[in-house]
Amino acid sequence: MGLSHTEKKWLGGFGGFLAIVFIVVSQIIKFQTDYFTESSFGNAEPVGQWVVPGFIVLGIYLLGLINYRLIKAAVKAKSWQRWGLVVLDIVVTIIYLWAGSVTLFFVGFSYFPFAP
Repeated sequence: MGLSHTEKKWLGGFGGFLAIVFIVVSQIIKFQTDYFTESSFGNAEPVGQWVVPGFIVLGIYLLGLINYRLIKAAVKAKSWQRWGLVVLDIVVTIIYLWAGSVTLFFVGFSYFPFAP
Protein backbone atom coordinates (compact mmCIF):
# COMPACT_ATOMS: atom_id res chain seq x y z
CA MET A 1 0.00 0.00 0.00
CA GLY A 2 2.96 2.30 -0.36
CA LEU A 3 3.15 5.49 -2.36
CA SER A 4 5.70 6.43 -4.96
CA HIS A 5 8.38 8.96 -4.10
CA THR A 6 6.66 11.67 -6.16
CA GLU A 7 3.29 11.04 -4.49
CA LYS A 8 4.89 11.18 -1.05
CA LYS A 9 6.57 14.45 -1.91
CA TRP A 10 3.44 16.15 -3.27
CA LEU A 11 0.93 14.82 -0.75
CA GLY A 12 3.26 15.26 2.22
CA GLY A 13 4.25 18.74 1.09
CA PHE A 14 0.64 19.81 0.72
CA GLY A 15 -0.24 18.36 4.13
CA GLY A 16 2.74 20.08 5.71
CA PHE A 17 1.72 23.36 4.07
CA LEU A 18 -1.82 23.03 5.43
CA ALA A 19 -0.53 22.28 8.93
CA ILE A 20 1.91 25.22 8.92
CA VAL A 21 -0.78 27.64 7.71
CA PHE A 22 -3.16 26.34 10.38
CA ILE A 23 -0.63 26.76 13.20
CA VAL A 24 0.70 30.15 12.10
CA VAL A 25 -2.71 31.75 11.51
CA SER A 26 -4.16 30.39 14.75
CA GLN A 27 -1.20 31.82 16.69
CA ILE A 28 -1.57 35.19 14.94
CA ILE A 29 -5.27 35.28 15.85
CA LYS A 30 -4.46 34.32 19.46
CA PHE A 31 -1.97 37.19 19.76
CA GLN A 32 -4.35 39.70 18.15
CA THR A 33 -7.20 38.81 20.52
CA ASP A 34 -5.07 38.69 23.71
CA TYR A 35 -5.92 35.02 24.08
CA PHE A 36 -2.81 34.35 26.18
CA THR A 37 -3.26 37.23 28.64
CA GLU A 38 -6.98 37.20 29.41
CA SER A 39 -8.99 34.13 30.28
CA SER A 40 -12.47 35.18 29.12
CA PHE A 41 -14.50 33.20 26.62
CA GLY A 42 -14.89 36.29 24.45
CA ASN A 43 -11.29 35.95 23.35
CA ALA A 44 -11.67 32.28 22.49
CA GLU A 45 -14.47 32.73 19.95
CA PRO A 46 -12.39 34.43 17.20
CA VAL A 47 -9.80 31.68 17.57
CA GLY A 48 -12.53 29.05 17.38
CA GLN A 49 -13.87 30.62 14.18
CA TRP A 50 -10.52 29.78 12.60
CA VAL A 51 -9.73 26.51 14.38
CA VAL A 52 -13.00 24.68 13.66
CA PRO A 53 -12.93 25.15 9.84
CA GLY A 54 -9.19 24.43 9.83
CA PHE A 55 -9.82 21.25 11.81
CA ILE A 56 -12.45 20.19 9.27
CA VAL A 57 -10.16 20.89 6.29
CA LEU A 58 -7.25 18.96 7.83
CA GLY A 59 -9.61 16.10 8.71
CA ILE A 60 -10.93 15.89 5.15
CA TYR A 61 -7.35 15.95 3.84
CA LEU A 62 -6.38 13.05 6.11
CA LEU A 63 -9.48 11.07 5.13
CA GLY A 64 -8.62 11.67 1.48
CA LEU A 65 -5.12 10.30 2.04
CA ILE A 66 -6.45 7.19 3.77
CA ASN A 67 -9.01 6.56 1.03
CA TYR A 68 -6.43 7.21 -1.70
CA ARG A 69 -4.04 4.63 -0.31
CA LEU A 70 -6.69 1.97 0.23
CA ILE A 71 -8.29 2.45 -3.19
CA LYS A 72 -4.86 2.45 -4.85
CA ALA A 73 -4.07 -0.84 -3.09
CA ALA A 74 -7.45 -2.24 -4.16
CA VAL A 75 -6.81 -1.39 -7.81
CA LYS A 76 -3.52 -3.31 -7.75
CA ALA A 77 -4.92 -6.31 -5.80
CA LYS A 78 -6.42 -9.51 -7.13
CA SER A 79 -10.14 -9.65 -7.77
CA TRP A 80 -11.09 -11.39 -4.52
CA GLN A 81 -8.84 -9.13 -2.45
CA ARG A 82 -10.15 -6.01 -4.14
CA TRP A 83 -13.60 -6.31 -2.57
CA GLY A 84 -12.09 -6.85 0.86
CA LEU A 85 -10.05 -3.67 0.55
CA VAL A 86 -13.06 -1.69 -0.68
CA VAL A 87 -15.14 -2.92 2.27
CA LEU A 88 -12.23 -2.10 4.61
CA ASP A 89 -12.10 1.40 3.11
CA ILE A 90 -15.83 1.90 3.72
CA VAL A 91 -15.57 0.66 7.32
CA VAL A 92 -12.53 2.85 8.02
CA THR A 93 -14.33 5.86 6.51
CA ILE A 94 -17.42 5.32 8.67
CA ILE A 95 -15.33 4.95 11.84
CA TYR A 96 -13.24 7.98 10.87
CA LEU A 97 -16.30 10.15 10.28
CA TRP A 98 -17.85 9.09 13.59
CA ALA A 99 -14.63 9.73 15.55
CA GLY A 100 -14.10 13.00 13.68
CA SER A 101 -17.56 14.27 14.57
CA VAL A 102 -17.03 13.43 18.25
CA THR A 103 -13.64 15.14 18.19
CA LEU A 104 -15.12 18.15 16.40
CA PHE A 105 -17.68 18.48 19.19
CA PHE A 106 -14.91 18.65 21.79
CA VAL A 107 -12.87 21.12 19.72
CA GLY A 108 -15.92 23.34 19.28
CA PHE A 109 -16.83 23.00 22.94
CA SER A 110 -13.37 24.17 23.98
CA TYR A 111 -13.66 27.43 21.99
CA PHE A 112 -17.36 28.29 22.05
CA PRO A 113 -19.41 28.64 25.25
CA PHE A 114 -22.56 26.56 24.82
CA ALA A 115 -24.00 27.15 28.27
CA PRO A 116 -25.79 30.45 28.99
